[in-house]
Amino acid sequence: MDELEELLRDVSDTYDDFVAGVKSSVRDDEEALQKIIQFIKENPKKTSSDIIEYLDELGI
Repeated sequence: MDELEELLRDVSDTYDDFVAGVKSSVRDDEEALQKIIQFIKENPKKTSSDIIEYLDELGI
């Protein structure tokens, strides 16, 4: 979860509620946690909206 938080804080348009919301969304789902970490690493220029959209695609 620390790795995810670090990645989320590096998103260009990050904000506290975004970080907290994403962490809360994947807290109990290790597979989703790893997918979102991988998504951010592969797409470092993505915005918070892109990441939220990806969570939606995952059904989270």
